[in-house]
Amino acid sequence: LAWSWAIAPAGPGSTGMQVEPIVYDGVLYLRHANEQYSAHDATTGDIIWEYSRPIPEEITSGEARFTVHRGRGVFLFEDRLIGHSTDGYLFALDPRTGELVWETEMTDYRLGQQPSGAPVVFNGAIAVPYNCSSWSAPDPCHMSAYDVESGEMLWRWYTSPTPEDPTHETWGADPQTYPLASRRNMSPWQTPAVDTERGLFIFGIGSSAPQQPELAGTDGLWPDRLYHGSTVALDARTGELVWWAQHHSDMWNNDATYDRILVDAPVTPDPPNALGVNPDITPGETRQLVVGSFSKDAIFYAYDRSDGEFLYARPTAYQNLIQGYDGRTGAYITNPDVVMTADADREVTICRENRQIPQGAYSPLTNAYYVPAFNGRCSIIRIASLTPSLETGYNTSTMGFEPNPAGHLGQPEAIDVSTGQTLWRLDREAPLYGMLTTGGGLLFAGDTNRRFYAIDQWTGESLWQTILNGVSDMAPISYAVDGRQYIAVISPGGTVGSAGHVGQLRVRSPIGQRNVGHTLFVFALPEE
Repeated sequence: LAWSWAIAPAGPGSTGMQVEPIVYDGVLYLRHANEQYSAHDATTGDIIWEYSRPIPEEITSGEARFTVHRGRGVFLFEDRLIGHSTDGYLFALDPRTGELVWETEMTDYRLGQQPSGAPVVFNGAIAVPYNCSSWSAPDPCHMSAYDVESGEMLWRWYTSPTPEDPTHETWGADPQTYPLASRRNMSPWQTPAVDTERGLFIFGIGSSAPQQPELAGTDGLWPDRLYHGSTVALDARTGELVWWAQHHSDMWNNDATYDRILVDAPVTPDPPNALGVNPDITPGETRQLVVGSFSKDAIFYAYDRSDGEFLYARPTAYQNLIQGYDGRTGAYITNPDVVMTADADREVTICRENRQIPQGAYSPLTNAYYVPAFNGRCSIIRIASLTPSLETGYNTSTMGFEPNPAGHLGQPEAIDVSTGQTLWRLDREAPLYGMLTTGGGLLFAGDTNRRFYAIDQWTGESLWQTILNGVSDMAPISYAVDGRQYIAVISPGGTVGSAGHVGQLRVRSPIGQRNVGHTLFVFALPEE
């Protein structure tokens, strides 16, 4: 251990510290869970500056539709440190002093829209993903971009199609049960991946409200109620849609918002238990891919990122939502046993609690994507009402749980991106969470039981471990200063998934939610 830093809790209503720090030129920048920001000497942790913003009392009071900011990070662009706040402001700090350079109000948080994932800058545009979980929001959800010099809004793309968009018809024939102004949720949630060659922001979109096709006046067949449950690519200059690919009709809050990895690799798909393979692929042809396990069901996908062409899909952990995909169109085939209807007496058992926010990782050394998958409990759900709720927009209730047929909770897996085959898989009691791969052939990750590991990327063998002060569910980072290599990780984090696993495994591990503090741990290789 080189150094550590204690971080204050956010207080009531906090969803923990879902963040990774960033490092540049020997300085580590950290966004805290309580609207504080700090800069540290990356070798010692010594404080360089601190900056804080107030949290409105309405948010800290714990009212259900407000969320204390998850603190998912900041972005450094030239002489600007870009962040956004719980109460809907975008701002830029001077990274040398922590002084405020500019700020702008993006949205009224009291109406149910808040910025979510960390911002990202490309070609002078700051992309900001939103969380729009409240039915009281005045507008549909969106991805928005702002000028990096002034904070002025450049464009706004709604995650549901406008009447001028041909895919508007996927919400039913006019007059629609839910026209554009009435649709809710469909949050982007996470930071987009950036295709710098094509100038694209690529990201996923969460579930819609209402969730059930029958309530929305559609049949649930592909494509259904775009763009929920989809990956989309936007032109970073204009916000115009370039392509979309829909993964499911989301009746179960399956989302499709987790990390997208951009990889160039030859493709010869031969995945086990394939859910779909494009028959028109030329074996061995190098493709520019977007890959990952995008949803809670942890299905692994590979698409061509130039146009969204479906290449292949395969399961990881046990799921019963999707039967397969059409190899040419990528159209999903839903398991009829789990289709939700407007029948209040119909109960279905869904198994899809296999991923959460903590991200996977890719290694060019192995050409493998590492999935932080697990086999969570299966849920028995049914319609709670015919009208979505004010707080969340959802209208389903969980009636109970059933054990997952897999029999083990943790199931991290390494998948060869070219073939879809398994490089290795670990069936273990405690899940691994956010992952980091290094050029030295290591994979770093923490688990439910407070353990933090260095793992061999090729074999899955644990080479080193230590014990932290809680569940470390967000990904570590790696950086070097003056030739010395460091690994930094936050503990505890605070995602919903890890909180549930602590209860399932009956372990006493702090989870970082509510009024719980956090620690930044920084490890280093020995000095020469």
